[in-house]
Amino acid sequence: MSGYKNFAIAGTGEIGTPIIEQLLARRIDGTVSTVVVLTRQSKVNEDLKAKGAIFRTVDYSKLDTLTAALQGIDVVIVAVTVTPEALNVQFPLADAARQAGVKLFIPSEFGNRTEGKTGGMWSIKDAVKKYLVKIGLPYAQFFNGAFIDWFLVNHPEHGAFDWPHNKIVIKGTGNTPISWTTQTDVARYVAHVLTSLTPNQLKDTTFAIEGERKTLNEIVGEYQARTGKQLDITYESPEFLEEAVKNHPNDWDNGRIRMLYLVLDKGEAITGTPEEVNKYWPDFNPTKVVDAILAKWGSDQ
Repeated sequence: MSGYKNFAIAGTGEIGTPIIEQLLARRIDGTVSTVVVLTRQSKVNEDLKAKGAIFRTVDYSKLDTLTAALQGIDVVIVAVTVTPEALNVQFPLADAARQAGVKLFIPSEFGNRTEGKTGGMWSIKDAVKKYLVKIGLPYAQFFNGAFIDWFLVNHPEHGAFDWPHNKIVIKGTGNTPISWTTQTDVARYVAHVLTSLTPNQLKDTTFAIEGERKTLNEIVGEYQARTGKQLDITYESPEFLEEAVKNHPNDWDNGRIRMLYLVLDKGEAITGTPEEVNKYWPDFNPTKVVDAILAKWGSDQ
């Protein structure tokens, strides 16, 4: 078993909260001792607190208080949003973790691989990894490709996958394989390896997670076959996406969301080879893409 039993998590959003819940569940059998949630506000999540989470208010501009909040912590996990402001808190947090004697730092990846990437959130994520190497703080990276929940299930208002109204807009060719994983499965995998692998197995290791590898066209085809529904499908070409991103760099609906789909269409959301994905948990059994969609928006015919 890993010697890591005390965790601190920065971020209580769509991926941070499931990770916290998975770690808290492991307190029951003693696998995990402490789960600290770092927050910039005094307000706490009462549900997580009731399950045993300890909330500590921190100021990322004050190294001494941040270091004090990490005393006794083995592993720091960062699961913040993708804004530059949020991602950049990892630099002072890493400094504080090193001073506090933290043994492992999990940077806020949880998406596509970022090694050597330039521009936007990907360049900041890559810079964080390089900084961890520079200061000699052991790290582990987790890449899971695209979130099934975010892209395909929970946000029909984005206009790409409006399952309730049987309207689909495939942004790109739809023929590019993509690694898809639910947020719950990412949290399960992270908690499993952090509490079951040895420190040497975790140190400076990249973990490739994948629920299922499918193209957008394959997903839509399977959905239609299983439900008997005929979807109204339109396409936005890669050229259209490129132009939209260029003309609307700061517009979410017209530019930024299309940038995310353009990255998927370029094949940058594959987390690893078939041999690499999920290799540290053979019995992982993650949720398949269409199963996740049907759980929210329909059922097999």
